[in-house]
Amino acid sequence: MAASPYRVLLSSPRVRWQALGGLLAQTTQGAGAIGIILVIRSHDRSLTLAGVVVGALSVAAGLARPLQGRFIDRHGARGLMAASGILHPSAYVAIVALADSHASGGLLIAAGVLAGVTLAPVSACMRVAWGAADRTGDRTSAYSLVYLTQELSILAGPLLLAAVLTVANASAALLTIAAVTCVGTLGFTASLPSGPAANRAATVPIARGDRVLRARGMRALIAATALVGGVIGGLQVGVPTFASAHGAPAASGVLIALLSIGGIAGATIYGGRRWSRPPAGRLLALLAALSVAMVLSVAAPSLAVLGVALALAGLPLNPSLTTISLLVDTHVSAGSATEAFGWLSTGIACGTGAASAIAGAVSHPSEPRPAFVVAAVAAVAAMLLVASVRRTLATPAAEPS
Repeated sequence: MAASPYRVLLSSPRVRWQALGGLLAQTTQGAGAIGIILVIRSHDRSLTLAGVVVGALSVAAGLARPLQGRFIDRHGARGLMAASGILHPSAYVAIVALADSHASGGLLIAAGVLAGVTLAPVSACMRVAWGAADRTGDRTSAYSLVYLTQELSILAGPLLLAAVLTVANASAALLTIAAVTCVGTLGFTASLPSGPAANRAATVPIARGDRVLRARGMRALIAATALVGGVIGGLQVGVPTFASAHGAPAASGVLIALLSIGGIAGATIYGGRRWSRPPAGRLLALLAALSVAMVLSVAAPSLAVLGVALALAGLPLNPSLTTISLLVDTHVSAGSATEAFGWLSTGIACGTGAASAIAGAVSHPSEPRPAFVVAAVAAVAAMLLVASVRRTLATPAAEPS
């Protein structure tokens, strides 16, 4: 009986260490937005301001990703990751300090931008490293493991946030999340070889950023990723607002954890088998399932029903992102791998940020439903976009990286 693809990958001590470090390093990606919203709202600041701060963080992170990826393709990841491990958590400390001192909204937004620009590109580094480590020729398992690690972090982060909230305030909870992220990022960095020779792209001519964007299908994939990010952005505002409106703000961490549980189950199932259906067709089916789950969340009357809808949404969410990564492999050369994955991060971050800002503007503390409408519209739009370009996505434009 063949060994599980996950077991084969995790037989490498380096992959195991990177998985552990990556899990801790991405804690703010699961709990940071919720923590920021709760911290700002705890000082009676507007939900709109909270949404804009979270949105500014996401957009700044997204815009920085391709530049980070290009730097890594040329010089290696270690120096950049080490700097991010210090500066990103420090920006969260600044957000807490500014909120506690009732600083202006502009300063809070600036701190959010700093947190985004310095967010470590952990998932992009893992995709390149683990894709190279997977010798089967099918990177579904490698890329699924990236999102599985991320989802485990997104699960643990909100639960840790909720646990601290039960014994302390929102500021202490967010500072705890920042500290865990610092430790994880520096630990992940320690597992990386220094210099570009360690990067699989080092032996391949490196494409310019504009050539990455001109590659067949890349712009459609980035747009689809941005719309999936819009789903996440709507939920980031809708979930804590819904929980607070029902008198249980700490439940927001549990609700996001349910989304992560669905994501973990989806990634485990999706990456644990071989698929005969082409990736483009799989992506369309996954986005259709995500759309249905998001429509159900709009009509959720209670915390329990919303939790079920979020768990169902998680099932196709990570497999959708995994499949987009697989399609990138067929459209971009290996020499631009980290940068190409960086553009995906740009898409998801910009989509998340824009949707967070929109959801914050159209929602009200007592009426969170518009935020879920934003998420549902984004999911349906992603499905329609992929349906319209399915033939283009199914046609390789370059040798698989």
